[in-house]
Amino acid sequence: MLVPVGKGIELDVDVTRFNKEVMDHIVKTGLRNLIMDSHASATQKADPTGYIAKSRELAERKLASLYSGIVRTQAVGGPKAPTDPIAMVILRLARKAVQKERAKELAAASKGDRLALLNKFATEYAEAHDAQLRPRAIQIVRLENDEPEAPPAKAATKKKAA
Repeated sequence: MLVPVGKGIELDVDVTRFNKEVMDHIVKTGLRNLIMDSHASATQKADPTGYIAKSRELAERKLASLYSGIVRTQAVGGPKAPTDPIAMVILRLARKAVQKERAKELAAASKGDRLALLNKFATEYAEAHDAQLRPRAIQIVRLENDEPEAPPAKAATKKKAA
């Protein structure tokens, strides 16, 4: 598993080498951080009487989304979008495809979970169909940036011997 640790450093971590105690600690720490981040916006200053109940609600909602396979949910400001323009277009194309293919599943989701579910499905689709979507995304990025398309390759012509 490639783990970004900051400052442009990524470490390839073999999680199978961790013993049970270390793995339990990693999971507990990671879950705690994810769930703590999910309820950080519920503050005493914003809601002096209901902030603890709101914190619990947000934390429980985050845990429920994790149980359902959704890692990043849309919040105020939302998750960071990819900064690579081609990846952004691939995700945009994937969203369109998913909205058509999985319309019933998306409609069945609660209003609050619909966007997170769409993002989950789109990310999965983009990863699975990257090879098919990438050439189209490259062309779209070129067109959006007013870059001329690459000229078509000229057919090689044989000169007749005189």
